[in-house]
Amino acid sequence: MEQTLNATTLLAVPLAPLVGSALAGLFGTKFGGNRIGRTVSHTLTILGVFVAFLISAFTLKDVMAGARFNETLYTWMTVGGLKMEVGFMIDGLTAMMMCVVTFVSLMVHIYTIGYMHEDEGYNRFFAYISLFTFSMLMLVMSNNLLQLFFGWEAVGLVSYLLIGFWFNKPTAIFANMKAFLVNRVGDFGFILGIGLIAAYTGSLNYTEIFAKAQELSTIEFPWYVFGQDAMLITVICICLFIGAMGKSAQFPLHVWLPDSMEGPTPISALIHAATMVTAGIFMVSRMSPLYELSDAALNFILVIGSITALFMGFLGIIQNDIKRVVAYSTLSQLGYMTVALGASAYSVAVFHLMTHAFFKALLFLGAGSVIMGMHHNQDIRWMGGVRKYMPITWLTSLLGSLALIGTPLFSGFYSKDSIIEAVHESTLPAAGFANFAVLAGVFVTAFYSFRMYFLVFHGKERYDQNPDAHHDDHHHDDHHGHGDGKPHESPWVVTLPLVLLAIPSVLIGYFTIEPMLYGDFFKDAIFVNADKHPVMHELAQAFHGPLAMATFGQYIAAVAGVCGCGGVLVHVPDQPQGACLLCQSVAPADRDPGEQVLHGLVQRKHPGPWCPIAGYWFVERWRPRAD
Repeated sequence: MEQTLNATTLLAVPLAPLVGSALAGLFGTKFGGNRIGRTVSHTLTILGVFVAFLISAFTLKDVMAGARFNETLYTWMTVGGLKMEVGFMIDGLTAMMMCVVTFVSLMVHIYTIGYMHEDEGYNRFFAYISLFTFSMLMLVMSNNLLQLFFGWEAVGLVSYLLIGFWFNKPTAIFANMKAFLVNRVGDFGFILGIGLIAAYTGSLNYTEIFAKAQELSTIEFPWYVFGQDAMLITVICICLFIGAMGKSAQFPLHVWLPDSMEGPTPISALIHAATMVTAGIFMVSRMSPLYELSDAALNFILVIGSITALFMGFLGIIQNDIKRVVAYSTLSQLGYMTVALGASAYSVAVFHLMTHAFFKALLFLGAGSVIMGMHHNQDIRWMGGVRKYMPITWLTSLLGSLALIGTPLFSGFYSKDSIIEAVHESTLPAAGFANFAVLAGVFVTAFYSFRMYFLVFHGKERYDQNPDAHHDDHHHDDHHGHGDGKPHESPWVVTLPLVLLAIPSVLIGYFTIEPMLYGDFFKDAIFVNADKHPVMHELAQAFHGPLAMATFGQYIAAVAGVCGCGGVLVHVPDQPQGACLLCQSVAPADRDPGEQVLHGLVQRKHPGPWCPIAGYWFVERWRPRAD
């Protein structure tokens, strides 16, 4: 007999962070008279998220034992035959997402104590990130499209507040407005898809919609493409996916995500790892019974994901801001997840979502620790040799980078390699291009990841040569008690979350790949038509355990990327100040040092050496100094 879960206990999962957010936001800010201090504010919000994590963990345990829950808790309104409801659907997909969201959010909350400890908006920030957690939990726990849309818009609203948290910075205001407007474009398509579903099924409840999926697949829709009617199911799936393109930052609606780095580093980690950008991947996986009925939509998803995975990686190579390198990495990895969705490997996409959440949160928080230790310098060209000053940050960042590039036995290897294999087995027309993109992306990922790693933690110390010594993320002067200008390790409230995130970044893929991809973990949560799309069947036939997979995995491209980057960046002779930090070309003494110009591609006059890391021609024709 199937176990059932308690509705009251489940309701406490989203409400606990909401209560903490409300108390900190109302009584810890000027709005409520600053009645509670910093310690009470962060204690309340951390306690709320911790309670949500504990209940989520026990819920996951019960779900693995066979428990399920799918009930309406409250009917808000009835319009004709259409019911507006609040309810929960708890299965393997939801339980996994609940644990990922609450655990990463808990780590971010603890980290924030150290990172934001002298910021004037300390209490307000804790209120926002707890509200963000509540919004994402309402999204993933929903059993209907109305509640999903509420959570969808709520994470967008709170991300707007968090990206523009430092509202006195013009760049932050531009960034949060850009994120808001770009997501409005995606959300317009999303709400059209929801409206079509409501119009043709008369329901917003997942179970009722999926029961009528076959009926939807037979209806033609008067949306003329190449002079012919389109199938209604294809129009619905593409409209829903346009919403995912906005939230999960897929080309061409990706442009808001790199600029979201204007917010404080903790929220960058939360947005990129476990909340907003994962919403689109989760939604498509939840809607798998619909997507399986439209090969046209799946091909569209494959193409969009392939472009994002490959070309966002290229852009990551030429970034110099440590947070923007990690941001473009997120874009590329979201492209990998989207490719898996298009190949009908929904469980593989969600598996990569889970592993990516841990090591990407680790990399972002590690980047924030470096920024603190480097007195808020974010330019990796002015770092170097940080390893000996920040050993915990160095080691955890190395583990996160190894997981990101797909090093065998690390969590990222199992999820990323599974995506590559799934695309290889796909028979869809767009699978050929997707296969090339994800394979090339392995080299590109390794290249930009270890370019950042080598420039930050190895090589000659360059922090004392920074011409913009106070270009910072925190817009504060150094306030960590180190006035000598040298890097320093971060306090324990910052390093503890790094250590705790490093553990699943290394281990969770090895221990969960078999039940999640080839077991019954996602039974009743994800549907795949094995006759039309036998990708998961082919993967199961070839799987002989995680150890055997690591032995025969496709990691040659990752090794080549690391070695190629290391060869260029590490094995170069020291050059005097004024040399290009990337290709080591030296400027004449009476010219601006370090000037890089896009030259040689348009005009061939005075060509200089090509810098393979920056992607520029480093020309010998220099602009005279201004003075």
